[in-house]
Amino acid sequence: MEAALKRSHHKILPTHSVYWFLAGLALLYVEAAALLDPLGVPLLPHQMVQDVLRSGFGFYLLLLGIPCCIWVLGWRARDLFVWLMAPHTLTVDDEGLRADGTRIRWRDVREIIEQHADDCVTLRHTGGTLRLRLFLWSDPDVLHDAVLEQVVSRLLERVIHQVSAGKPVRFGPLVLGDLGLIHRGKLWRWDDIESIRLQDEVDQGYASRDLVIVAQGKARKFDEAKVINAPVLLAYLSGRLAG
Repeated sequence: MEAALKRSHHKILPTHSVYWFLAGLALLYVEAAALLDPLGVPLLPHQMVQDVLRSGFGFYLLLLGIPCCIWVLGWRARDLFVWLMAPHTLTVDDEGLRADGTRIRWRDVREIIEQHADDCVTLRHTGGTLRLRLFLWSDPDVLHDAVLEQVVSRLLERVIHQVSAGKPVRFGPLVLGDLGLIHRGKLWRWDDIESIRLQDEVDQGYASRDLVIVAQGKARKFDEAKVINAPVLLAYLSGRLAG
């Protein structure tokens, strides 16, 4: 591969997490004011605190205020803390991925898991696990495509070699073998499999992506995030079905 493929990505401030962080701090301040007011600590005007507590949501503020603060700051704003801990730049080339003193070689990656809902790619390698939040980096689509191209091509070679040697390869709930694809003990032979594709789903505002396999005239959907090495399986089956 050409050295020109080397590219650096700088981290981007997740503004949505900043808003959640500020909202969490504001809620925490109001909660602290309500709890400390009886002790004579005036974080807010006494009359304002009393008006809030006597309102329709005063009881819920006292009961659920602290759990809500924990949820907002610890969950909704978590990407801000990840951003603060992340290195300033991330470099991708034909050999691997480098961030400050950490380097992951593509040949050491054993699994790739796509989490479309979180805009995240998880790489499990010989040295551990890297959860790559794409939206925290500049040119996230370019970064995603580069990681997929480098990792999938190498893992695909291994899968082809294992299947040719008669060894089954597990992809989460699916097992690939020389005769076809196995799901829950049922074999779909190559002639039974008609197509495979990725399909985006949105359910009550939650976005996900399914791996859809049409076999024996019936479409089966698998959550992409639960299919280990889903892009590799997609590439293998697409090539196999194409002849």
